[in-house]
Amino acid sequence: MTNFDIHARIAVIRRQNFSPKNNRKVPPLRYNHVYRLAEEFPELNISLNGGIETLSGVKSQLEECPSLSGVMVGRAWCANPWSFVCADEVLYGTDNQSPRPKNRMEVLQKFGQHADYEEATYDPVKIRRFITKSVEHLFAGEPNAKRYRIALDKIAGLPKKLFKERQLNPNIEQLPQQPPLSELILDAASHLSEEVLYRTPEESYAKIIWEEENKKKKEESTFSPLS
Repeated sequence: MTNFDIHARIAVIRRQNFSPKNNRKVPPLRYNHVYRLAEEFPELNISLNGGIETLSGVKSQLEECPSLSGVMVGRAWCANPWSFVCADEVLYGTDNQSPRPKNRMEVLQKFGQHADYEEATYDPVKIRRFITKSVEHLFAGEPNAKRYRIALDKIAGLPKKLFKERQLNPNIEQLPQQPPLSELILDAASHLSEEVLYRTPEESYAKIIWEEENKKKKEESTFSPLS
């Protein structure tokens, strides 16, 4: 075994009322320990894990310790996957040569094709919520993202709702035909502005960096000593 993903904090296992959530937040992060392992064992692939929530944060860690083989990001990526869309350029300094979507509208259109295929293959009553969950956080942090998620949640529960109605009303031969899932997903996205839907990966990353810099300036001004 040569690959190690190391979470940079201890786990408290004997303290009462100390939940897994506490373990993810309370013990201090000790990145220097992971740096040391990566530097002292160059024959191993050491990746740092824990507390990294942004693409710029990943870049910062790799610059801090070039001996690291990688940085693992889990919950933050799931919570805002689009914020990592420029990973190749930011982390490796090369133009992305592989095909990628021009914007999030294109993501939804491509995903809609997949969603329709899944529902044609399997039972929508059982799988629709799993399908829609995949694009639930695509617009995290954007204006009206909550309205989009609410609309998506209603769409996710529609097959089960219609199934129950059919059970309660056995005399009804057939309920009204529903639009394909791809169309419903695009309808949910209508709550979002065109600026959000069609913003490119490069524009999105530039916006994220601008927001991070402004947040940092505000924090520094808040905690700076009075002159």
